[in-house]
Amino acid sequence: MESKGFDSPAACQNYEVICLGDRVSIQFINKKDAFEPKSVVLFSHGGGMDFVKQAKAYAKRLKEFTGTRTVTPLERHEPNTVMVDFIREITKGMDKVDSGLYLAVDEYHGDNSDNGHHKINITK
Repeated sequence: MESKGFDSPAACQNYEVICLGDRVSIQFINKKDAFEPKSVVLFSHGGGMDFVKQAKAYAKRLKEFTGTRTVTPLERHEPNTVMVDFIREITKGMDKVDSGLYLAVDEYHGDNSDNGHHKINITK
């Protein structure tokens, strides 16, 4: 019988539900800059590898959307601004963002023990 609890795959698709055992973290990085600026790290308590796929798909759409424009921080793919916009995208429709998502300064200040830490290149 399939579990209907908070740790079921169906429940984990809803980021408002805290899922057990699918922890992961992501970070955007712009390798074009000599200093390779990085964003803060976003942890997902239950998003797993689908969360990583979602972030990579967002990065691809961002590159297509911005093209060669470099006027705004988002168009320049500044990592912290990209992270803010990604959070805006994944929290659309939520009344509030609960503890399933949280930010930290680096991958060592949160729990990504199930799926690790993933750096997503946003270089133009």
